[in-house]
Amino acid sequence: MHRFLVAPELLAAPVVSLSAAESHHAAVVLRVTVGETVTLLDGQGTIASGTVASVSKREVHVAVTSRDRARPRRGEVVLAVAVTKSKAWDLMLQKATELDVAGIVPLLTRHCVVKVDPSERAKRRDDWQAAVAESTKQCGTPWMPQVGLPRTLAEWLGEPRRAGVGLVAALAPGTREIGEVLEAHPEAQHVTIVIGPEGDFDASELKSLLRAGYAPVTLGPTILRADTAAVTAAAVVAHQLRRRIA
Repeated sequence: MHRFLVAPELLAAPVVSLSAAESHHAAVVLRVTVGETVTLLDGQGTIASGTVASVSKREVHVAVTSRDRARPRRGEVVLAVAVTKSKAWDLMLQKATELDVAGIVPLLTRHCVVKVDPSERAKRRDDWQAAVAESTKQCGTPWMPQVGLPRTLAEWLGEPRRAGVGLVAALAPGTREIGEVLEAHPEAQHVTIVIGPEGDFDASELKSLLRAGYAPVTLGPTILRADTAAVTAAAVVAHQLRRRIA
């Protein structure tokens, strides 16, 4: 069954008009037909079923037949990841969405190969959010991850921090297993994981993270690519949270 994203304020209507982009995709690419059953998502926990009422290249209307609210996430995982090259970054966004992370913070660190000019930050964020939206439809999650504006590590650390556990994947001595750290915080339902670039954080950046209370954790005996590290950490934390709240 095909899935389409709809703005939350529009999904309450008995007949929903898909956006121009979604209508084009539905009519031209997927070739939906009148009477076909489809799924509508708002990315904020509402899932609706409906039948296609009318089709044109510019506008597709869906008559809603049922609506449901998804269960809230079993804990929230936020990935704060140093921006990598496009192919690896796009793959990370896709897999993070499939793993149901709540948010993705693109970080600009000293060793990042990718540079983002301040004037381009909003556009980059919008492009990345669009990629996440596509992955949301493909995997069917009712909760779409929110991508933040790319910003420097210092900018991000200077912002108010949500209560919960903070972890940073590190290669330095003294790291602990993720499960060990989370066991010390049995009440925490929000976990932020920080992943550095291919060249890792420099000494001052890691020191800033440790000073801010992020616990250094290991992801295993081998050195992982940044995108692999992000996906691995998200999967481990999500598994730990599900076990805790089940």
